Amino acid sequence: MRSIRTIAIGVAAATFAALTAPQAGAKEFKLTAGSSHPPIIPWVGTIKNHVVPQSVVRLKAMGGKHTIKWTEAYAGALYNWKNTLEGVQEGLADLGWVGTLWEPNKLPLHNASFYAPFATTNIGHLAAIQTEMHKNLPILNQRWRKYNQVYLGAQAIDDYVLISRVPITKVSDLKGKKFYAPGASGRWLDGTGAVGVNGALTVYYNGIKTGAVDGAILPGSAVLPFKLYEVGPYVLEADLGGMITGALTMNLDTWKKLPPDMKKMFKQLGAEYGTLVAKRVAANRTKFFGIMRKKGIKFHKLSEAEKAKWAAALPNLAGQWAKQVEAKGLPAKKILKVYMDAVRKRGNKPVRNWDKEL
Repeated sequence: MRSIRTIAIGVAAATFAALTAPQAGAKEFKLTAGSSHPPIIPWVGTIKNHVVPQSVVRLKAMGGKHTIKWTEAYAGALYNWKNTLEGVQEGLADLGWVGTLWEPNKLPLHNASFYAPFATTNIGHLAAIQTEMHKNLPILNQRWRKYNQVYLGAQAIDDYVLISRVPITKVSDLKGKKFYAPGASGRWLDGTGAVGVNGALTVYYNGIKTGAVDGAILPGSAVLPFKLYEVGPYVLEADLGGMITGALTMNLDTWKKLPPDMKKMFKQLGAEYGTLVAKRVAANRTKFFGIMRKKGIKFHKLSEAEKAKWAAALPNLAGQWAKQVEAKGLPAKKILKVYMDAVRKRGNKPVRNWDKEL
């Protein structure tokens, strides 16, 4: 007969084994988080310092039944700025930031804000509007699924500014010049005599330095991190508006493999992502503008009269865009009207009410 001591040791060993053994049905998910841009910008940095680590923490808090082993590949390690949509679509990244501003053809409805400049400079409002629209307009989520991904969170950007090699203080100063202006933002120069050149933050420095372009139209918060003030030391604040420029998404094939509790967790992280990015971008803008002023960078605010002149000089951007997109069977007019109503509902006063011209 075994002694009580022997039995006790056996029970203790069995208990330890039960506690340390993997739970039944437990699975390790190997996921890759990716982006074309570096973590120095908030919409990528928030993936790295919030979404990824918090997913690990929260799974553990949920009981640790499942785990995630992350691989992180930012700054173009997997794909460049031209292929953010395809990068997640094809599964090069399971989760990533997609720049919708470069997808006017594949994701035209997600570019509505770009055809309504001078609408709002409030990035918090823009993030909330994007979230609201995805909640209330199923077509937006359907378009993501067409490209094999699931929308998780909003990504808006602060008010666009124009940086230049020489001072720009009035609309007539734009004539004859070339500016980097990605995607649909290039249309903001229509009627001014200037030309927009497609590009991304990662290529602006050399293009401006070499004189290939005279400057760039870009979110104000992006000027300092990419040291663009060194080649474009003049900043024009024209209230062109903040924009909805991208989203946090997950590959649909990956999404389908996740258990319900993990899907719920990622939806929550996506909601937090949108709010955090907006707050961080706004804070960065204030901080970075202060730093640039101390460095001697020259800022100029466009007068209300010149602002109105610029807005009036533009063709009917929203109407032209809506006509083209509606021809493809997509509800562009509805999207634009919902967007503009949401802007005004929050107290913003657009310089031009684009939805009234549809």
